[in-house]
Amino acid sequence: MYKKIRNLDIFKSYKTLEGNTRISILFQPMWGIPYALYNFYLSLYMKSQGITDQQIGYLIAINFISGAIFAMASGFITDYLGRKKTTLIFDLISWPIALLVYMVANNFWMFVLASVVNSMVRIVSVSFTLMLVEDANDDQRKVAFTVHNAISILSGLFTPLAGIFVKNLGIIRAERILLGFAAVSMSTMMILRNHYYTETKTGMEILKERGEKRLSTDFRFKIFDSTIEYLKRKPSVFIVMSMAVLFNVYLPIGTLNSFYFAPYLTEVLKQDESLISFLGGISSIATLVALVFWVPRLNKKDSLWSLFAGLVLQLSSLVLLILIPPGSFFAVALVIILYALGFGLFRPSIDSLFAEVTAGKERAGLYGLNNTLTSILSAMAGFFSGKIYNKSPVSIYILSIVILLLCFVGLISYALLEKKTLLPEMDFPKQKKDSM
Repeated sequence: MYKKIRNLDIFKSYKTLEGNTRISILFQPMWGIPYALYNFYLSLYMKSQGITDQQIGYLIAINFISGAIFAMASGFITDYLGRKKTTLIFDLISWPIALLVYMVANNFWMFVLASVVNSMVRIVSVSFTLMLVEDANDDQRKVAFTVHNAISILSGLFTPLAGIFVKNLGIIRAERILLGFAAVSMSTMMILRNHYYTETKTGMEILKERGEKRLSTDFRFKIFDSTIEYLKRKPSVFIVMSMAVLFNVYLPIGTLNSFYFAPYLTEVLKQDESLISFLGGISSIATLVALVFWVPRLNKKDSLWSLFAGLVLQLSSLVLLILIPPGSFFAVALVIILYALGFGLFRPSIDSLFAEVTAGKERAGLYGLNNTLTSILSAMAGFFSGKIYNKSPVSIYILSIVILLLCFVGLISYALLEKKTLLPEMDFPKQKKDSM
């Protein structure tokens, strides 16, 4: 059995990873598992302390507004401090410290503080991504994103443990224990990972170049000057970035990790509060099927097809989520399986495509601009999402469908611009010539 697991394509692919890319993946479970445990019930934890649906919308908006501010400086900070140092400093701030604030929070303003501190993740998301991909080739990047997502999804298999905690201890006490565990695990992971990290080659070049530059003259909105000019020359990169931004806007409002999903399951679809964590486990298993057995078999020519199939499956699941009657656990499970398969195909493919179309010293600025646009649009979506959910919960998923349709339009535009097909290329056996 162990040999069969080791022979799976995804584990064979992992062996090709080297250096920072391998280290990034190796330590990821110490972040992913505790995150899966506490995040699933975070919105219900808030609501149990008097936070309303409207205030949850405000918290999402505040997180992304502050995130937009940090994102605007993320590329510059990453270049100025270096990828390695930026990752350590802002990882520790945006996760363990933010989680400790969440743990003691008991009113709206404390949750606001936690949300603002957590929004500094917009800085580290740039530096960590560069540590993950910058010294890797295209094939290694695809493997890295696939395995990274597989670990995150595999971590979701532990979600039912959170349900057991909630059932036995109550939502508030259980969530605070899970938040404390996450803070300890993540802090340990970040310190250990930093010990094995080395600055990337591009990072070292940029640090060397900035040498005698003054901070005030180096900043000057450097990200936007150079990055926007780059996007003007590369319309295909702009389209891919637009798809990535739209998908990232969709994540906090329309996916299984959104603040609205658990309340939607319990309030609209009438699912038991302690049982919904098992749906998270079902989602993890289905996504793993895509990541472990499907994605590794796709070659570079199939990347657009995987994006197309991923969008179709997610759109189908959201339509069904709107139509299914309350009380049916199995119908919800089917919807989640469809969604998870689609997400498992789409997420690593769009991440890999964005890393592929970006290159060199412009990469930090492109990721910084991507995060800035994501934060601004997500703030707008978050501000209105609370009102939308309060008036009609199903509207959240109608909005999500619209966003995914825009991604679909972007995918077609990119395929036409690059003259690529959305269909996977098929290898047919050559016909033997008849002997004369």
